[in-house]
Amino acid sequence: MKILLLPGLRGDAAEFGPLLALLPRARFQALPRSRATTLAAIAAELAAAGGLAADLIIGASFGGLVARALVAGGHTGARLLLVGTLPHPGPPAAARRCRPLGRLVSHLPDGMYRRGYAQRATREWAEDTSSPWPGDLPPAAVVGARLQAIAAWGLPPIPPGTIVAWGLRDRFVTWSEQDVVRWGGVPRPLPGAHRPHLSGPGHLVEIIPSVGDPGA
Repeated sequence: MKILLLPGLRGDAAEFGPLLALLPRARFQALPRSRATTLAAIAAELAAAGGLAADLIIGASFGGLVARALVAGGHTGARLLLVGTLPHPGPPAAARRCRPLGRLVSHLPDGMYRRGYAQRATREWAEDTSSPWPGDLPPAAVVGARLQAIAAWGLPPIPPGTIVAWGLRDRFVTWSEQDVVRWGGVPRPLPGAHRPHLSGPGHLVEIIPSVGDPGA
């Protein structure tokens, strides 16, 4: 089975290191460092770059939203496994709050952005691992645009049978198992915080479905 991995907002390739050790044939795909402010546009740029051939896309957080946009735009027919990704059929309050934050981040002086965001990133990273945060930040304009893209939403409901995983200690979760079932997904809470694929990759591997098994 071909598996494609899409990272979160910062694009940390390192968050998939432990998972790739268990899935050596999976492939990490960096997100375009785009200033596009819609998920559809970001997905289209990613599709134009090629390399989307996959049976399953594992999207972490923001990467899961891009994966949803890829399916919605007809760029891929892959199944989705979302990790720590908003599974809501419409934009929740958490998404709408990203618009002013995105505008603020886009206009921060580089030094202030890197100091402030690095502190936040380090704290969040430590919730799932004792290894040091890799420290690679995209430009402020890119992160700001991605935040505005979350606010713009434009996504249909998740495809039926989408696996929705999240860490039981993830403080960003605004949904329940019952919500996911009502929205057509398959809930899979896991040990860990916002990056359970980093803290417990084996638990994620256990829920990876077989191709053609929509009930997995």
